[in-house]
Amino acid sequence: MASVQPTIDLPRRIPHTNPDVSGLVCGSDLEHVRTARRWATHAIRATPSVAQPLVVSLAELHANALRHTASGLPGGRVRIEIERRRCLFLLRVTDDGPRPEAKVTVPEVVTAAGPAKRGAGALVVEGGYGLALVDALALYWDFTGERGGPLTVRAAFDRSGRTRLPW
Repeated sequence: MASVQPTIDLPRRIPHTNPDVSGLVCGSDLEHVRTARRWATHAIRATPSVAQPLVVSLAELHANALRHTASGLPGGRVRIEIERRRCLFLLRVTDDGPRPEAKVTVPEVVTAAGPAKRGAGALVVEGGYGLALVDALALYWDFTGERGGPLTVRAAFDRSGRTRLPW
């Protein structure tokens, strides 16, 4: 039987040599989502109104990783990185891959009519706003990784606080 790594040392910051990149590793505890939100607010060094789209999206992506992947199991981890660029903030959230014996899935925006078509008229199905919210707040999002392994969801945010869809 594999040993479960304790998460006593989590959340913890990830050291980076680039001063424009900040990172945090969180455990499977839902309280770490709140900690990650506070950390991100400070990491991007922006006003609350500018930080809000990124911080809200981070919380949704983090919660999705805990809910749908092995990151939510005892010993699970979620890696979060924020990169500050001249006109953008880049957010990366990496999970531990699928849960054992679970169906392998990939991130997609799901609406009442099926997989989403981008636009303000999409209705989100019951169960949370997740990627639909990220889709509305980020200028762009995608994911990388191998099917059946850890996935990284990446999202880009305007440093002015402007979102892709008007609210």
